[in-house]
Amino acid sequence: MKNDYLITIDTVQTTDSGDDSFSLSTFGEYDYTKERAVIRYEDSAATGFEGCETVLNINENGVSMERTGAISSQLVLETGKKHMCHYMTPYGDLPLGVYTEDIKDNLSENGGTLDLHYTLDLNANFFALNHLKITVKEKN
Repeated sequence: MKNDYLITIDTVQTTDSGDDSFSLSTFGEYDYTKERAVIRYEDSAATGFEGCETVLNINENGVSMERTGAISSQLVLETGKKHMCHYMTPYGDLPLGVYTEDIKDNLSENGGTLDLHYTLDLNANFFALNHLKITVKEKN
């Protein structure tokens, strides 16, 4: 993997128990064309998914997020739509409902930001409201 970009992931998850935030910076790949962008990075022990790779495919329809390796998962995010997704955790598999409230794609050939607001439900019951902000910058 050619790690030419600094990828920063800021997450805020709101559940009935309150807010939980997390920030992670790593190096990875970024490919941009007018029709799509791809962000790819190796997960680490900090995310709990060491030995996995995460790929985000961004296009005009939305975002797909796929993790492969020892633990796999896939989320599909399209504004105003709900998708049933498979999310594997170290504790077992979860079938999640993902409803995307908003996607703000401010990515360009030089990097930029991707803001995702979505809710997760488990067994048709609200589980969490997520705000995920991904920032991509060229490595200095």
